[in-house]
Amino acid sequence: MISSIRTWMFNKSLRGHSNYHINKDFTGVNLCNSICIIASGDSTSSNAVEKYKHRLESHGKRVEVLYFSDDKNVSTIGYSRQHVKWHGIPQHEIIDSILSKEYDLLIFLYPEMENHLRYLSILCNAKFKLGPGFQNCTHIFDLMIDISDRSNTELLIQSIDRQLKLLSS
Repeated sequence: MISSIRTWMFNKSLRGHSNYHINKDFTGVNLCNSICIIASGDSTSSNAVEKYKHRLESHGKRVEVLYFSDDKNVSTIGYSRQHVKWHGIPQHEIIDSILSKEYDLLIFLYPEMENHLRYLSILCNAKFKLGPGFQNCTHIFDLMIDISDRSNTELLIQSIDRQLKLLSS
């Protein structure tokens, strides 16, 4: 009973959000100037993401990273489990900031798909969304990377880079 109410409230909040119906007018990977990355806040993953961010910025891209940390320690660049309501909706000023902006590309680098991450992925105002091959999320991403070990962020970034280069050719 509680889980069905939780799911209903999650879906109601999702449909009621202003970003739910997004105009898909993607013009190509080479023209991506603004990129949003959703990633894990653990130290290994965040180090790989920061290197990737700096590499993208060196090519003139504007990159924003939203980190989710499973522990209670929250940095200024992300949110934690304590910011996720009981029905799976995250609430934090960083999330509001991310959802209020427009991006050319969303890159999802978190190894799992939880409701709050699904919420962010769907509502992120990005023209093109790419992430790992989650079987129940084919409606979220425009391109999904099939990778066996999603917990290895560096390997996932390499696979994403390879696919972006193929699309840019």
